Amino acid sequence: MRRAVWVTGWWFATVALSQAGASDLRFVVHVVDEAAEHNAAAAIDVNRDGRLDIVSGQWWYDLASGERHKVREIEIIRGRYDDYSNLPLDINGDGRLDLVSANYRSGKLYWIEQPPDPMATWTAHVIAAPGPMETARLVDLNRDGQLDVLPNGRDWAAWWEFSGRDGGVQWLRHELPKELAGHGIGAGDVNGDGLIDVVGPRGWAEAPPDPVTGTWRWHADFTLHRDSTIPILVADIDSDGDADLVWSRAHHTGIFWLEQQPRGEKRWWTKHVIDTSWSQCHTLALADLDGDGRTEILAGKRWLAHEGKDAGEWDPLVICAYTFLPESRTFRRQILSSGGNASWDLDPKVVDLDGDGDLDLLCPGRGGLCWLENVTTSATAKAATTRDAFRDDLHQQAAEYPDHRRLMVVNSDGRLVPITAPREWGTRRGHVRANMQLVMGLLPDPARRVPLDVQISHEERAEGYLRRKISFAVEPGDRIPAWLLLPAGFSAAQPAALPAMLCLHQTTGIGKDEPAGLGGLSNLHYAHELAQRGFVCLVPDYPSFGEYPYDFKTQGAHYASGSMKAIWNNLRAVDVLESLPAVDPDRIGVIGHSLGGHNALFTAVFDLRLNAVVSSCGFTPFHDYFGGKLAGWTSDRYMPRIREVYGNDPNRVPFDFYEILAALAPRGFFSNSPTKDGNFDVEGVRKAFVEARQIYHLLQVPEDRLQLEIPDAGHDFPPEVRAKAYRWLETMLK
Repeated sequence: MRRAVWVTGWWFATVALSQAGASDLRFVVHVVDEAAEHNAAAAIDVNRDGRLDIVSGQWWYDLASGERHKVREIEIIRGRYDDYSNLPLDINGDGRLDLVSANYRSGKLYWIEQPPDPMATWTAHVIAAPGPMETARLVDLNRDGQLDVLPNGRDWAAWWEFSGRDGGVQWLRHELPKELAGHGIGAGDVNGDGLIDVVGPRGWAEAPPDPVTGTWRWHADFTLHRDSTIPILVADIDSDGDADLVWSRAHHTGIFWLEQQPRGEKRWWTKHVIDTSWSQCHTLALADLDGDGRTEILAGKRWLAHEGKDAGEWDPLVICAYTFLPESRTFRRQILSSGGNASWDLDPKVVDLDGDGDLDLLCPGRGGLCWLENVTTSATAKAATTRDAFRDDLHQQAAEYPDHRRLMVVNSDGRLVPITAPREWGTRRGHVRANMQLVMGLLPDPARRVPLDVQISHEERAEGYLRRKISFAVEPGDRIPAWLLLPAGFSAAQPAALPAMLCLHQTTGIGKDEPAGLGGLSNLHYAHELAQRGFVCLVPDYPSFGEYPYDFKTQGAHYASGSMKAIWNNLRAVDVLESLPAVDPDRIGVIGHSLGGHNALFTAVFDLRLNAVVSSCGFTPFHDYFGGKLAGWTSDRYMPRIREVYGNDPNRVPFDFYEILAALAPRGFFSNSPTKDGNFDVEGVRKAFVEARQIYHLLQVPEDRLQLEIPDAGHDFPPEVRAKAYRWLETMLK
């Protein structure tokens, strides 16, 4: 027996764009066991005292006493506990809740029998060994009033029902269409016939009237991401009477929903992006947290699923709730927890853990076991004052760094210490994003992420590709004109086949036309050239250039900088690329020259979907920019706070390019930095690369992902360097 660790912290979720009548969610974070490393948990009254306890992995925790007790020994396979789900069910009919555990590394499905004595060891029984499973969920697939087990098989698809009487248990396996095998599964009534269908990343299986003896009919109606969540949610998100889908990328970036729009006897599915400001959401849930009758989508970050190798794995942990806003068809995001130990792993639970009538969150993970107490309606929470540190901007509180060249970190004690471990860099990366927003203003939240509404106004054949003039919505009342270049062989019928590039122009009156090969300098026709090499290219206008007139003081009054407006527009441009079925979402990069060069960097810091970055003549550290004279950065188009708040003093600006380059890791970065560039001094670039390379080494990133080319040229992108950049992109995005 050991006394568990109980630590509490207040978290308040607030929003800048609030909906009338909507509640602000408030939660208290309790750290139950900071040393726990289990991926799953359940809430069960183990000692029969009338109060729920927590069962997670090897232990159960008495919430009343704070003590933990042994449940069973769990095999560790390649560094992980073989316990990927804790699904509570009374399997043997003895009145006590048992657990079902579906596992990846052993490939086994167990049920874990709870004994009569709370202090006795629980017994694990093997149900089957079908092969690797991400985890499982409980669903009444045959509608008999008893929950069944629906695992997510990597190479197979099936579900299990059971019967248990007089201590005897029988399990029956039932096959599902093989197309459901993979990463991601969910269940719900997709077509409104009252039956429970099963969905996967490549489509959905229509349930027969008898799911045991009947034939499931496969519908390849859509393609989600290959690393979709467990579960994929099936719910009427927009309250229009049909079922929509919600999923996230379990090992990358983004939360999405697929809107069902029936047209006669057919179904039309439209993909929308909810949020891409953080990564690694492996599971989702639906719950009404504030008791207003509307469900929130619950999402959170999993901790170290792949030992830090995936995008944003070392970034601070976060758990959020999203509420659909019907007027704008966007989502209100509220942060329930940020930083600290609380993660949202393979099998969290939404349950009234403290018995006060509202829903709490039970959060197991490799970084510790926590529960989030819902105090939204409590008098104490309503009387508390929300601090600015808890604004809904999804970044850690900004930290002050006296020397941005030294990649150190302000730790939880407020001390400046050397970075010696990836998790410390993750904390610093959170500070980098926060400090950039002090200068640029807050990254817009999901409430501004309106449907894209892509419109095509013109189409023409070019040399080896199709050139389309399009426009798309980026936020309420604003649309961007852009060129979309589709290479020869582009086909919407060939899903996820092609790499794509966001191509950003320099300071030029013709804006997007120059990269698209329609004027300007031939050395800057990189979108045209990349399309000829087989890349899908999207080339938007920067605000106030090309065909995009924009007044930063009126239209952009809600932005603190033109830079943040451009970042948001670029994020929405990546949304457009992801919406194209032929584009592989894991093979998207960004390229830009001068203005486009530093905006490629800025955008990639805030969008982990950009897996490779090319910047030509785009940056030098602030002290090396015209000897530290920063006036060129301060127009309304760029970052006026550098002048208004920081007095054009590079010593006061709270971020610099040393840390921006490092913040791209482990993704690839290629810089063209000529010796005679009159804007961005190459010696400063060299220094920035030296510092950033330390972080790339810390994260064990291959050397070829960080490339610096220094041609003997002026403010230009010479042909031989472009050729190297294109070959590098083909390697990074292969």
